[in-house]
Amino acid sequence: LYPDAINHTTSCGYPIHFAITGIMYRNNPAGSAEIVEFLLNCDPHLKFVKVDGFSLLDFACNLAYNDSNIEAGIQVAKGIYDAYPEAIGANNIASNIHRYHQQVQA
Repeated sequence: LYPDAINHTTSCGYPIHFAITGIMYRNNPAGSAEIVEFLLNCDPHLKFVKVDGFSLLDFACNLAYNDSNIEAGIQVAKGIYDAYPEAIGANNIASNIHRYHQQVQA
């Protein structure tokens, strides 16, 4: 493993962004939640990273979940929130909470 690699970025984000997006494509979406938790525990500064102005929590909440991966999506959002509760006030999370709620209810 290359521990410093968790802080390397591409135009699409950091490895944690790929782990979050992996929820949409993995046969076992819960595995993505475990990877996100692992990465957050590896580097306490990782919770502050943004891509295109989106915090990790905003990024995770903007994915289009379905019945097969919504539980993993909620687990990821909870893990990010637990690591950085202040993210709820950042960006558009508070103003879009109704839309996120509708997405979970759908």
